Amino acid sequence: MKIRYKNKVNAYFQYLMHTSSFSVFDRIVLGLLSFFSYIYGWGVQYIRGSYVQGKKVIKKVSVPVISIGNITAGGTGKTPLACFFAAVLQQQGKKPAVLTRGYGGTAEHTGVTVSDGKRLLVTPEVGGDEAVLMGRLLPQVPVLAGKRRYETARQAIRDFACDVLLLDDGFQHWQLHRDLDIVLIDGTNPFGNGHVLPRGILREKPEQLQRAGLLVLTKGESLSADEKKKVVCHIRQYNKTAPLVEAQLTVCGCTPLVRWRQGYRTDAPVAGTKVIAISALGNPQVFERTLVQSGYQVIDSLQYADHHPYTEKEYAVWRQLAAATGAILVTTEKDAVKIAALTEAAFPLYVLSITMTITQGRETAEKVIQAQWEDKS
Repeated sequence: MKIRYKNKVNAYFQYLMHTSSFSVFDRIVLGLLSFFSYIYGWGVQYIRGSYVQGKKVIKKVSVPVISIGNITAGGTGKTPLACFFAAVLQQQGKKPAVLTRGYGGTAEHTGVTVSDGKRLLVTPEVGGDEAVLMGRLLPQVPVLAGKRRYETARQAIRDFACDVLLLDDGFQHWQLHRDLDIVLIDGTNPFGNGHVLPRGILREKPEQLQRAGLLVLTKGESLSADEKKKVVCHIRQYNKTAPLVEAQLTVCGCTPLVRWRQGYRTDAPVAGTKVIAISALGNPQVFERTLVQSGYQVIDSLQYADHHPYTEKEYAVWRQLAAATGAILVTTEKDAVKIAALTEAAFPLYVLSITMTITQGRETAEKVIQAQWEDKS
């Protein structure tokens, strides 16, 4: 498979994080990254300490707040898991809202209601691609974006009478009090190379897993029984008490863009179809591996920087590639929300749809969730 890195700096960092054979130049770069990792780690520790020691105030709201996050950067499946737990809360008779940062949107610093639970109110350029995707996937669930989560939390309670809040990507957010921290861990790469950003993929040291009230192991189906046992033992070094459940991503369809815009998610080309993967993700390898596991022949991959906004010039490149290879183009739902303005299929562009479910320990996970708002009542 040919891979065309549209962000060569990010591609080089990915190489450094996932290899053990380095050139002299690589080692110089790693030395610099190690220095910046020290600064980053010190900064995270200082911010956390400021809240823990009471120098800064952790603010509470009148309803339970459940955070879904991780300890590494990207690729664990937070967005589909947030959608799963939103559905669980609805089944339990609750009225949830999702609070997300809205990274990359123009309203990230001011805050905005992305969806009122009935319709989308803003574009990805305003609300951010992940926030708009959640608004699309979560009917009847308000989605609010903005880095000041306490303010959006109060707005969700005031404007929509929500009685439980899901904090998307909130494990490292301290301004808003959480009643429960759910942490996802990639079973195939739990803690990366052991270094924090930018030398590695860790946002915090693994010891901070002790704050988690529920651990969710993802991609465990890719491991043998012995490999999974070792991963679980590794995780338990840092948190011995929190329930640990397993979740799995499932492909529910690969749908032409026009039909996907109409709400369909279950169509699929035949297995063996030649595919060009297009994505702007933190970990595009997961997307490409999912395509291969779904039976498609991935012949080319265009990897852009995470949250990259696509342009007409790039559409022209895609069109040329499709014509030259006879392959279909496949992107993610997160990417599709940014290109859904195309009114017609100018080229064969498909959208891969995925869902996430708890495959082992679902009853345990639901009890942990339910206990949060029962204890609050």
